[in-house]
Amino acid sequence: MPCWGSAVDITARASDTPRISEIVPARERVRALYADGLKAFRRGDQAASRTLNVEALAVAREAGDEIGVSLALVGLSRVVFRDGDYDRVRTLATEARELASRAGEPADETGPLHMLAAGTRLSGDYDRARELYLESLELNRRLGKERMVHVELHNLGHVELHRGDLAAAERAFAECSEAKAGSDDAYDRAMELLNRAALAAVRGRPSAELLDECEAVLEQAGITLDPDDRFEVDVLRARR
Repeated sequence: MPCWGSAVDITARASDTPRISEIVPARERVRALYADGLKAFRRGDQAASRTLNVEALAVAREAGDEIGVSLALVGLSRVVFRDGDYDRVRTLATEARELASRAGEPADETGPLHMLAAGTRLSGDYDRARELYLESLELNRRLGKERMVHVELHNLGHVELHRGDLAAAERAFAECSEAKAGSDDAYDRAMELLNRAALAAVRGRPSAELLDECEAVLEQAGITLDPDDRFEVDVLRARR
């Protein structure tokens, strides 16, 4: 049974009992709403993710929580990313990054920078996307954020393929595989299959079975492909 602490008198009448939103500090509420919005995004529930992040944004602004505002903007950038509005993604991510930078904590810039790179990538500007992914990769390495390191290596590999640099893509994918070796995360396993499929396709080899397996892993886990990875799957399927 969840416990919210002694602030609530369990003998009080229901009408006198404070709502959770009145008990939990605004900072914690913002981060809980953001986390729930991310879970909804992973499920592909756009409506829920949008509602949760809009509420997070309102709470953060009312509380004067700039990092909370930045988080909520990142959450909303994911929502419009799935909507295909890449200009809006970049606008929201840029604003989020500026707020995080002003706060002076480099760790708070990782989310905005990642989304700025993603929006730039799907807008078709692969050279600029490469620069942003390399910047994100360097930042996450410096911060010791291992998961984001292999995420950005994965993304960088696909950008390099679109730029026509197979050798660079192979290096990024190989380092990505090494960085996440032993992971039992369903998305990690699926992306390993996607990366293998992408390299196979470039080399003129069959990729359909690898793509089928990739999507089956995610379906079994109840996870919806992120928009950038969905884009890569669709591009590969169109080559069949």
